[in-house]
Amino acid sequence: MNQVVSPSPEHERLITLNEVEAITGFKSSFIYSEIKKGNFPKSVKINSSSRWVKSQVDSWVRQKINGGGAK
Repeated sequence: MNQVVSPSPEHERLITLNEVEAITGFKSSFIYSEIKKGNFPKSVKINSSSRWVKSQVDSWVRQKINGGGAK
């Protein structure tokens, strides 16, 4: 029998714009500008709210720390 292993909840939780700003150190205007350019993870829309997948934001930060995506 195959067992389904769920991802760690910490890695797959949805976070608010305020949390994204705290994690990245950037304000919403920069974040939305980078989303428009395709350089930042898109938000997930839930009704009229926007949330981000924390693991995607964390991955973006790691990429920047490691020198990826310098323009």
